[in-house]
Amino acid sequence: MRLRPIILLLLASMAMLDCSATIVADNPIVHPDSLVQYARQYIGTPYGYGQSNGKRFDCSGFTSFVFKHYGYTLARSSREQYLEGDSVERGQWQVGDLVFFAGRNGGQSRVGHVGIVVSVDDEREQFDFIHASTSRGVIVSHSTERYYASRYIGARRVLAPYETFEAAHNERPLTAHERIFGRLEFHPIPNLIRPHDFPPKKIKKRRRR
Repeated sequence: MRLRPIILLLLASMAMLDCSATIVADNPIVHPDSLVQYARQYIGTPYGYGQSNGKRFDCSGFTSFVFKHYGYTLARSSREQYLEGDSVERGQWQVGDLVFFAGRNGGQSRVGHVGIVVSVDDEREQFDFIHASTSRGVIVSHSTERYYASRYIGARRVLAPYETFEAAHNERPLTAHERIFGRLEFHPIPNLIRPHDFPPKKIKKRRRR
């Protein structure tokens, strides 16, 4: 019988270790790094027009799929997603922002492609973003690549900013574990290596005997 309080304390502590989402007033507050970490799991998934089933994605299908995992319902098309959330000025990007580009057809001012910011270089005003490309499936690209730099239209912020997440986390009641050991802190995982930085593997040809 003495083990029961200890088991309950351990279960409560383990539940608090998952800081990826907190529900406040029925609105999901998701840490952007958690969303991006989830999105990266699908790198290499093939492109599929009109698909968002986890096996194939088009651009807006991928973004809606990732956000849906955290309780957000985005519009299905990239043009409609451009009306979601709040507008983000150039150079003010944050991880988790939606970024929009003109498509191959439709002119330079019409939204035709969307991705999610995964890292930001504030000094150079550049960012990396994950998206479902028609030629290579889900990949991470850089905002300075010629194709995307010339087609960039704007960005929208659907997720709450970092400050909101930290405030919600600090205002919640302490758990039994935290009353003893202190409040758990969330430390974002640094983006040390980008997927596209890996050199291509050299395939050795076997000699026929």
